[in-house]
Amino acid sequence: SKQINIANNMNSTVNALYTLDFGLNIIGRLEDVAPGERVYSARFDGKTGYFVTFRQVDPLFTVDLSDPKNPMILSALKIPGFSEYMHSYSDGSLFGLGRYADPQTGRTKGLKLSMFDTKDAANVTEASSLVLSEYNYSPAEYDHKAILISGVKNIIGFPVQGGRYLIFSYDYNQKTFVQKATLTATNKSNTMNTRGIFIGNYIYLYDSSTGIQSFEMDGY
Repeated sequence: SKQINIANNMNSTVNALYTLDFGLNIIGRLEDVAPGERVYSARFDGKTGYFVTFRQVDPLFTVDLSDPKNPMILSALKIPGFSEYMHSYSDGSLFGLGRYADPQTGRTKGLKLSMFDTKDAANVTEASSLVLSEYNYSPAEYDHKAILISGVKNIIGFPVQGGRYLIFSYDYNQKTFVQKATLTATNKSNTMNTRGIFIGNYIYLYDSSTGIQSFEMDGY
């Protein structure tokens, strides 16, 4: 039967993951995970689950959910910072948006884009990362509706402070993020409500104060 999967931050010191059936009965569990840290994001992709905890470095846990009654942690990747949003980007790739953090102090130092290689679930690696030290905030960190993302179209777009909307693609050959455009269609004093969508070869940005503007994706 189909299972409902939940990653739950139980309290400030321990974390857990539970699998439930449609009657909301707990049928599997992982408890006492990452003591002293808390969950920042979670993503479930078929029979695999991912969740990120943080204190000073970012453990990305990969969980095997093929047997809902016996979930098992396959790998735990620790890198500086944390991802507050994750999205399956393409087969074998997982995108993360969050913050870079000093591995010694845990102090955040700008937004961070990560692309994880998940082809080997038992050995997930960070294929590439990009730290945007000039930006320290994006609504996309806590609101999934604020990010425009498509692995098929190879586009990642999100608003940042200062009225800017950043657009990136990912170069699989070079394993690097490529900034395609910095759009300034939003009200510079408020980026909370900026939303983006693409139709064909055009991207449309909507902001409650400036309305809708369109850009050609070929050169923007």
